[in-house]
Amino acid sequence: MMPTARSVAKNTSFLLLGRVIAMGLGVFYFAALARYIHDTGLGKIATAMSIVSLLTLLMNFGLSQVIIRDVANDKARARSYVSNALFLRGVLSAVSIIALVIVTKITGYPADTILIIYIYAAAYIFDEITDVTFSIFSAFEKMEHITALQVFRDIINIVLSLWAIYLHASLITIVSISALASLVKLFGAWIVLRWKFIKPVFHLDLRLCRELIIAALPFAAMIALQAIHRKIDTIILSLNRPPSEVGWFSAGNTIIDYLLLLPSVFLQAIFPVFSRLYNSSKTSLQLAYSTSFKYLLLLGIPLCIGTLVSADKVITLVFGSGFEKAAVSLKISSFLLFWMFGFANGGLLNATGGQKLLAVYAAFAAFTNLLLALFLVPRYGYLGASVASVVPGMITFFPITLICHKKVSIGLPYAMMAKILISALCMGGATHFALKGDVSLFIAVFLIAPMVYMLCLLALHAIEKKDLDLFIGLVKGKGR
Repeated sequence: MMPTARSVAKNTSFLLLGRVIAMGLGVFYFAALARYIHDTGLGKIATAMSIVSLLTLLMNFGLSQVIIRDVANDKARARSYVSNALFLRGVLSAVSIIALVIVTKITGYPADTILIIYIYAAAYIFDEITDVTFSIFSAFEKMEHITALQVFRDIINIVLSLWAIYLHASLITIVSISALASLVKLFGAWIVLRWKFIKPVFHLDLRLCRELIIAALPFAAMIALQAIHRKIDTIILSLNRPPSEVGWFSAGNTIIDYLLLLPSVFLQAIFPVFSRLYNSSKTSLQLAYSTSFKYLLLLGIPLCIGTLVSADKVITLVFGSGFEKAAVSLKISSFLLFWMFGFANGGLLNATGGQKLLAVYAAFAAFTNLLLALFLVPRYGYLGASVASVVPGMITFFPITLICHKKVSIGLPYAMMAKILISALCMGGATHFALKGDVSLFIAVFLIAPMVYMLCLLALHAIEKKDLDLFIGLVKGKGR
């Protein structure tokens, strides 16, 4: 497993480095943007992004997962998959744009919000075309190219946007910069694809297109349902409450989305590995899944509790005055971090033919979310939207986890979960008292919290010798 572990560690490290850079720049950018456009402007952006992300789901259609899974097992498929995936993306994008125009005509949003929607739609189209190349990079387990291009795109977006803010440009101009940055990333990705991987030959194979669409259906259903689960609250809130409330809800969700970038990076690195091990070594797959599950537990539970105790100060620091009410939304939404280990579950099921089962659970979560949002948002506004987004995960995370552990023939690690929870609670208590004692947020979060958490993990033996051996082996390069 050491070569596999080194591959995962390398890819995760590259992706994580990129996301950490993006998170740092993004937090700084959002802090400046929120102070410039205030809660109303942020609400318009959140509304536009939610509308576009839902209506452009058709562009993706789960093709990325199929490309990664199949090309990871047979690299020779890369050339034909790229050309035909591009054709499919083009057709699906055209359909999505037609649907987007129809929706904007009937929703009654203000003219400036509709224009922002169209600009973001252009950015999403660029990103979906880029994603075809990123799928090839992932299948070849060369994530460093994804990191470099994504960081390059974020730097362009943030630097030009901050310049626009400095020049007191309009919100439309700032949003347009995002589309421009995505277009630059698209050109860069295709240069890397031709230079480092393959030179695509655009040959249309209708039989392959049909096979790709059929294979992508379960992935598409799951992605659509998950997106509905994450975005429907914002849309219903925008139709029932003023943009300022959408802005408060979006502020809390932005922090959670940034924190969820961490497990998404890991999933992006581990998914092709799960796919490869499923066809080569069930024992290695078992170890890879159990280790992934444990590490995501070690990350998600303390992030949840840490966010709960520091939400007020984090919101004030990042977004400034006018967003104080967003702290309550952030506290509620922080429970989404608790079941961060669900990323390991999703990766395993997607890689082992469990897409339909995962889609069933995603459908239940999306339907429950929708019903709760329709009931709670008109009555409780952004707080109702926060509750509606969290409850479905509380219901579904345990049965999916149980199914995945049975799939690889291992038992649930109840003792380990208890140790991690106790350690995280001790960490949360220490952080709470530190903040109450006027200790700096940075010292409390980045020094006291991790130190207390690590000491508790070691005292309770939640981190074992094999974990340390694996880490040391990765660092020294053993097992190459």
